[in-house]
Amino acid sequence: MADYTATAICEGDYWVIDVTGVGTTQAATVDDIEQMAVDLVTAMTHTAPQDVHLQVRIL
Repeated sequence: MADYTATAICEGDYWVIDVTGVGTTQAATVDDIEQMAVDLVTAMTHTAPQDVHLQVRIL
């Protein structure tokens, strides 16, 4: 299992999400933050979603 930290900051109408060591993505709502971060990790690292352990920080 891979551990990642996602930090989300509201920027206007969207949430900007930075996943440490992976990259940045965005979400339209706070409810979408975790899924968008997991999608980013799986796309960039070729890790299965069930193998991603994500800690989300909302600032």
